[in-house]
Formats: sequence, C-alpha cells, structure tokens
Amino acid sequence: MTPAKKVTFSMTGAEVDLVDDHDRKRAFMTDGRKLQKSKDESYQEIAAKFEGNRLVSDEKDPRGNKMSRTFELSEDGRQLYETLHMTAGRDNTTRVIRYVYDIPIPSPK
Repeated sequence: MTPAKKVTFSMTGAEVDLVDDHDRKRAFMTDGRKLQKSKDESYQEIAAKFEGNRLVSDEKDPRGNKMSRTFELSEDGRQLYETLHMTAGRDNTTRVIRYVYDIPIPSPK
C-alpha cells in the first residue's frame, strides 16, 4: 500500500504497462488473454478493460480481498488519478483510496 512517487505508463497493443519507482511492473491486459501467474512480486499481469477513457481492473490483494483499480486523467490532462476500491474484513467494509500523480510539464528545448 506504499504509493509510488513516480509512475510510467506505456501501451503496446492491448497491454498497458505501469512501472513505478519501487521497480514494480504491472502489465494490464485488456484483450482477455490468459494471464501468467508470477511468483515475483515485482511483476504482475492483471486483467483490465477500458471504460471510456478509464483503465479499470478487478483484482484480489495477497490476502484474497476483492479490489478494483481505476486510472484516469484529470480534465486538464495534468494529473493522473489512481483510485482503489477495496472490500475487506469480516464485515466486507469498502475502503476507497485515491492517489494523485502530477504529470510534469515538458521543458522547452
């Protein structure tokens, strides 16, 4: 649950890769392909889909609790929002965590 200070997104075909400053890579697969199970916590394949301009995944955390994750750009394109919806505990309490990443302004050349 330690948020990254910096993330990098790239997209190749139906795969959206997120690499963070903790050297973790998350490969979001948007075409329904069979996912590879990884024992390495620094690499994970996750089923995802696009809902309009949002990238959405439904996942389970290491304890088996349900979680959905959404990535979307702010209206002005200057921030990336990552929103986690988690259901956990005996009472299935829903928790929402939102991370906001500022997109740096390119320096003029």
